[in-house]
Formats: sequence, structure tokens, C-alpha cells
Amino acid sequence: MIPIFKPVISDKGKKNVLKCLKTSWISSQGKFVKKFEDALKKFHKIKYCVATSSCTTALHLAILSLGLKKNDEIICPALSFISPANMVLLSNLKLVLVDINPITLTIDENKIEEKITKRTKAIIVVHQFGHSANMGKILKIKNKYNLKLIEDNAESIGGKYKKKLNGTLGDISTLSFFANKIITTGEGGAILTNNKKIYLKCLEMRDHGMSKKKRYFHTMLGFNYRMTNLQAAIGLSQVHEIKKILSKRKIQINYYNKFLSKNKNYTIRKFEKWCKPVHWLTTITLKEKGKRDSLLKYLKKKGIEARQMVNPINEALHIKKFIKKKFKHSYQISKNSIHLPSSLDLSTKKIDYIIKNLNGYFK
Repeated sequence: MIPIFKPVISDKGKKNVLKCLKTSWISSQGKFVKKFEDALKKFHKIKYCVATSSCTTALHLAILSLGLKKNDEIICPALSFISPANMVLLSNLKLVLVDINPITLTIDENKIEEKITKRTKAIIVVHQFGHSANMGKILKIKNKYNLKLIEDNAESIGGKYKKKLNGTLGDISTLSFFANKIITTGEGGAILTNNKKIYLKCLEMRDHGMSKKKRYFHTMLGFNYRMTNLQAAIGLSQVHEIKKILSKRKIQINYYNKFLSKNKNYTIRKFEKWCKPVHWLTTITLKEKGKRDSLLKYLKKKGIEARQMVNPINEALHIKKFIKKKFKHSYQISKNSIHLPSSLDLSTKKIDYIIKNLNGYFK
């Protein structure tokens, strides 16, 4: 079976893990965590970084750091992985959804303003599947209404809006290092910000709300959202190799698209001129409705693990109760799109096999 994605850990990463094991410091707050945070700061040219146990926990801390009141509203895209929406609700805030732009697959910047009320306090943008949101227009909206802006950059590390890296434009951003992400620590996440107040609050909340000046003195409600030293040892090597990783991923998508673009039964991703994308998962959208599930079964029989796109946020049962609207583009893209295998070490021979069988389905 050709997997949808598998992590690739370099020899340097394996050596870092062995170094970590030899120190016996494999839990949180070891020297590799600090080095990993410093490497992420340097790559993004940003002041502060807080490594966390996942992107989901990073999002939770990011939202709580804004100091919002119960039932204040946060606007999120109607199509993304469910973490941003869940963390809004877990923070006792009101979730407001906006449909996606069918080209970028990110929040539709032209539909945000109509959802803003007196209780709107923040926007979460998700740089989806390697494509940045239209940050120029979104930043104008943020400034016009004095809103906070969180960037969920789980899927677009290294991508740019114009000449600026995703994750460096808002008040705070979050990253994911899950096994199938652009760089990995197995499980893990991080917070980036230039705001010292937000940084210090996230730092303490990450570690049970404990003061950094006095051990076991807890200044606020907190959590165990820390990254382990062992995870950071892997991540450090990944950050050092990120340019090489991004280059390989670009070669892969260019090879895929050279052949995928010739088939008239589906479309490949398009990118706006202002976006410098990164390749995460190879995605196609079927032109004929209702074929997605049968195509996935067909590919599985051929030894190819393809995957459906995430469902619209408000199809989750706990959200469907209060947001019943059907978001046109989110629904259409979700129900008719699939992801193809995209491991970093995927050979051209295997890509040829995938494309041959994909196109064979339509004959």
C-alpha cells in the first residue's frame, strides 16, 4: 500500500534523538526544546516562540491569551480541520463561520465583514493546504474593526503571502508538527508572536499556569501543553533542513501536476499570484459529483491510500445544532475532493503508478 503520507527522519534527526536519550532528559523543558524554539524564531524572523504538545493546544493557548470574555465572537473558515472551531468553543466563545474562497480554499476575505458584530473580537485564518489566505484584505478588516488575528499555519510552513512568511502577519500564529505535516516532531505544535505580553501568558499557561520566577507558584489557570525534549530533538533537525524539504516538495508537486493537468475529469489546485505556496498534500477536485467515495475505494484496491478532504465544520454534530447553514463552496470542495499520496520520499515511479490508476478509473 502506498501511504497517504509517512514522515521522513534524516540521519541528523536520529543522531539528535540519541543525544537526547543519552542525557536522560526525555520529557519537557530540556535543551532541545529551547534550541527548537530558537530555530523556529530565526526561520520566521519573529521575536517569540512557545513549543507545545500539538497545534490544537497551541490554538487553545493562542485564543486564551487574547483575554476575551464569555460569548465574544471569533470568525473561522467553514472548511478546515476542526481544531480552530473546537478551541473557540472550549474557550467559552461564540463560533462564527465564513465560507471559503473556491480558489484559495481559505476563508473568503470578501464575506468576513458581513459576519462582524459588536461582539466580534478576532479572526482565525487557516492557510489551507499550502495556500495563504488573502492577508492584505484581511489585515485591512482587522485594523478597521480593531480585531485580533490568529494565523493557523499548520499546513503552510514556509509559504508566503507576497514576500512575507505565513505565520508572521497576525498577532499570533500556530504551527503543527504532526507526522504528516511539512516538518514533524511526531506530535507537536508551536506559537509564534512578536507580542511579549502574549508570549509570557502562553509560556505560563503551557506549564500549569506556573510562574517562571517562582517554582510551584501558579499565577493563572494552566495546562500541561508542553513539548518533550525528545520531540524537539527531531524537530530541530527538521527546521535546519526545511529549505531542502520545501525544495523536494516543490519538485514533487510539479511532477504530479505535469500529468494531472492533462485529465479533464478533475481539476488541480490553482494559486493566486500573490501567494508563494508550499506543497503539503496533492489535492484534486472531481468535476462529476458523487464520485469521490467510489474513487477512493477503487484506489485502495490498487494499493493506493488516498483520502477524502475534511468535512465542513458545521457537519460536526456538536456544531450542527447551532449552525445549520450550508456553506456552498465548503460543501462542494469537501464532497468532491481527494488527497493523493504525498510523502517526501515518494518516488516518481510510484507517482506514475498513482496517476495511471487514477486516470484508469475514468476509462
